[in-house]
Amino acid sequence: MEDVQAIMKINWLHFTKKEQELANFVMNNAQKLVYMTITELAEELHVGQGTIVRFCQKLGFSGFHPFKIALARSVGQREQEKETNNLISLVRQNHIEVIEETSKLLSLNEQIIKECSKRIATCRKLFLLGVGASGITAMDAFYKFMRIGIDVRYSLDTHILAMSLSESNEQDCVLAFSQTGSTALVVDMAEMAKKNNSCVIAITAYSRSPLTKYADYVILTAIRESPFQSGAIRSKIAQLHVLEVLFEQTRVLILNRAEEATKRTATAVEKWIY
Repeated sequence: MEDVQAIMKINWLHFTKKEQELANFVMNNAQKLVYMTITELAEELHVGQGTIVRFCQKLGFSGFHPFKIALARSVGQREQEKETNNLISLVRQNHIEVIEETSKLLSLNEQIIKECSKRIATCRKLFLLGVGASGITAMDAFYKFMRIGIDVRYSLDTHILAMSLSESNEQDCVLAFSQTGSTALVVDMAEMAKKNNSCVIAITAYSRSPLTKYADYVILTAIRESPFQSGAIRSKIAQLHVLEVLFEQTRVLILNRAEEATKRTATAVEKWIY
């Protein structure tokens, strides 16, 4: 296991002044840093992202994310170390807290939820973006919005999704799921949609991230992950909670149309339900 702090001490004399400031921050705020994006760290220390990447490379890492993974290991960021005799109640409490904390954020931004739902309800097409764990949330959104008559587009094949998105325009809406807001594929496609003047809605845990630069609306979840927690169920619950609120608000706006579409889609599959 790599000891990141030991590596930094060994390389101290080779650091520039800015890199020494970075090293000091890492050593004094390791627990905090594993939950930060490169954008947030750059803003916190008033340095360029390139400086951070070069600092990580000087330590032997290809970039910031591999550096964070090694740091998380070296400071013992492991959820599985929790006491197993308390596991059921601990998981239950964690999930309750996720919904409560995310609900508080949604309540503070209720007007944004209403505006986003209106854009979804009136758009020509709704494109969904998400890969990995967030791709599963996007697939769930595809199913839900299709059931109420929204012309929704999503594909697990990102090439097909990108080609479909290239035909988007100002009448369309894009719902982008990315826990970190730094998933390159999602960011690139959000940028493509923005260039086509589509409305981009980002659902993420980070207000300052590459994804939010291209978003017309940002809906925040309350859960951040360390590198070892990528795809954790707590983050999934937070995303799904936001999705459910957006979905229900949209359904209310198109109630008659939604009810008719739900009947049609239910009839289409009822012969296979025993």
